[in-house]
Amino acid sequence: MKHKISDSLRLPSDLTRGDMLVSVTGRHEIFVENYKGIIEYTDCRIMLSGKSGSVLLLGKGLSVVYYTGDEMKVEGTLDNICFLE
Repeated sequence: MKHKISDSLRLPSDLTRGDMLVSVTGRHEIFVENYKGIIEYTDCRIMLSGKSGSVLLLGKGLSVVYYTGDEMKVEGTLDNICFLE
C-alpha cells in the first residue's frame, strides 16, 4: 500500500524508505538528512546511524557545524564516504 501511494504521488524513494540523504559540496561541506543518531565523532571520523544502515565520513578537520533532530551540516576536508549496513 505504501509503495502504491508513493508511486502515485511520485515521492522520492529515499523519503518513503527513510534512507539518509547525503549531499556533498566539493570536499568541504556535507549535509546529512534523515539520520537517527551520532555513533562516533572525532576530527577525522564521523559515523551516523540511519534507519537502514550507517554512514561513515572520513577526512581531516571534520566538525559538525549544526545539527537538528533530522539534519546536520559537517565541514572539513572530506576524503571518503562509506555506506555500511
